[in-house]
Amino acid sequence: MRASTAALALFSLLGLTTATPTPVDLAPRCGQTILPYNLQQLDEASPSTVYPNTISSNGNFHVEQTVGSNGNVYNRIYQIAAFANVPANSYACQLNVIFPDPTSLTETGNPTLNVTTLYLNSPSSITYPNNWSWSTFFPPTSPPLGQGLFGTINLEAGQTAAINSEVCPNGGGNLAFLFTIASWVSESSSVDFTQYVNGLNGAGLTGVYLTYDC
Repeated sequence: MRASTAALALFSLLGLTTATPTPVDLAPRCGQTILPYNLQQLDEASPSTVYPNTISSNGNFHVEQTVGSNGNVYNRIYQIAAFANVPANSYACQLNVIFPDPTSLTETGNPTLNVTTLYLNSPSSITYPNNWSWSTFFPPTSPPLGQGLFGTINLEAGQTAAINSEVCPNGGGNLAFLFTIASWVSESSSVDFTQYVNGLNGAGLTGVYLTYDC
């Protein structure tokens, strides 16, 4: 687990599991924004460990891999971001990132990220507390990792971007996404940032967020 040095401030003022009006400079054509209610890491080196939700502590988001001289990949850390309470009858659920410059974002190597949807057809399976660990999802099983690649992105300071959009949960509910270093990246790489929002200014967001009704 990696802890960012940036402060996580005033999260409790935002009602993170409920939708809030989308600031104009985030997604002007989208009706609602949802911030993640769970950021949870999976660690290959500690496959049975269920790591805590960092939203309630330091807001750390961390993905990495180590590549040995023989080309073998190990010490992988994957990141889950989960969103709660997408309303019934919502459409066009879109996963986005925003990194104001300056930002807490730090990277090493070539950290292109693959993003996979977890439990797309089972929103009730997306809960916290939970028993999610590396061994929960690997080797891959269905439905958790049966959705295929959702999107690919390189993160950078000053960026506001949509990763991809998909059908919202049937009947409403929760959505979750898994972030990993892309399988074709052949060098040691990492991404680390603090999921942060200024509670006095909803536009002061760093990290991942979900929009719908776009």
